[in-house]
Amino acid sequence: MPDILDDDFVPTPPAPERVAARALVLATVSCRGLIEEDAGKSGAEELRQGLLPWLEAVGAANELEPSEIDLISTPLGDLDPKKGLDASWRSEGAVALAWVLGYAELPTVQAQCEPSDIANSMGFLDDRENTPMHSPRLRDAAEIDRRRDTYLTLHWRLRQRSIDPAPMNLVAYVETCAWGPLRLDELEILDNDLAINGVRIDKLKDRKYHEVLSITQERHQALNWLEGFEQIYSQVTTDT
Repeated sequence: MPDILDDDFVPTPPAPERVAARALVLATVSCRGLIEEDAGKSGAEELRQGLLPWLEAVGAANELEPSEIDLISTPLGDLDPKKGLDASWRSEGAVALAWVLGYAELPTVQAQCEPSDIANSMGFLDDRENTPMHSPRLRDAAEIDRRRDTYLTLHWRLRQRSIDPAPMNLVAYVETCAWGPLRLDELEILDNDLAINGVRIDKLKDRKYHEVLSITQERHQALNWLEGFEQIYSQVTTDT
């Protein structure tokens, strides 16, 4: 990661065309992970074989990283299970960028997106003019910043729970902390602490906790990428 304390370093946020391409790449990677379970079914391998040519056709292939090309190129049935699972979670990064591009609403933090709905909203496997690659536009920068700050706050509190499972006064912490920026206005608060769907975080079942953590990390990474400190998506950190 670049040294952000270096006065000579100037972050370069990705242009709208790169954001559109990255959103389509993430949707494609997620699709590849999800269809692994369809190995042997009619049409599934043909679908996989069409993914890279489609990204080329719409002009998004330049955004692909080598590991993503390898993953999409792997025939159905041969994908490492962990890689397949990790790939399927990229849909949460895709929905964050689809929101930035104005193609989708961002679900609540406790709800996974529906990968096929997000992909279809961006014209998955359709012609270029029906995808974000055609005249891409981004939401207002201040709106994106607010959502990024929200996910920073959420991600920090979720990680803090793994260190200390006890409840805390998150409201007071946010008011006095010297780092950030942190914000609570888009989060659910119960007894001055983070809550998920009416359940205070310290009482959240482990399975739900890990689900929300995965959702948060993927969306946080996508929103952080937009800052431009890292040009390569996989190198973007979600430090809290």
